Amino acid sequence: MKTKVHTIVCGLGVSMLLALSACHAPEQSLQMHLEEAVELEEPFVEQQEAIVAAEEAEKERFEEMIELGLAEMDDIGTLANEATAYVDEREERMNTERKSLSRAYQEVEEGAVHVREIDDEEAREKAESVIGVMEQRYEAHSDLYEAYMEGLRLDRELYEMLVDEDLAFEDLEAHVDTINDTYETVDRHKETFNEQTVTFNDRKEEFYRFAGLGHD
Repeated sequence: MKTKVHTIVCGLGVSMLLALSACHAPEQSLQMHLEEAVELEEPFVEQQEAIVAAEEAEKERFEEMIELGLAEMDDIGTLANEATAYVDEREERMNTERKSLSRAYQEVEEGAVHVREIDDEEAREKAESVIGVMEQRYEAHSDLYEAYMEGLRLDRELYEMLVDEDLAFEDLEAHVDTINDTYETVDRHKETFNEQTVTFNDRKEEFYRFAGLGHD
């Protein structure tokens, strides 16, 4: 039986609004970029529940197809089309998620230019740590995204196979095993990404506290 990995992943949380002035210390300038990144990730966070709902609906269609068997090919064809539509939805939402995270990453990278302007060595090191973790986080999501796209490709192939009256059980079983392996890889990358998100938020808050940057 095919399994699905729930791809709920962590966003950066709720942003604060920063007051703007004509001139900022480098610590404040970096902070504004970091908080703008949080704002840019809002579409990323919004995709999560919808992706899981689409995964669950698709899984239900798959299970119905397996229960029907080859005697009900017309019904299987209908269910396969519905399942494929959910694959398309998942792809669209994952791409939205990816674009949102990419914009947030670019915003953080823009803020990174202010790090070298920070005079206090320890504050500068803490700021560098924030930037480094964001880069690791983005790389982890790149791995997650790539594996998830492969999973979607395999899912589409699965539903094409299921409408083939000459489908051999051994071929179906082998394909499902490949799908399961792929989503296990997705799950591993998801865990890494979530861990990096927690670390990023922790390092960001540590930098804010050390630099005396408030949240008001």
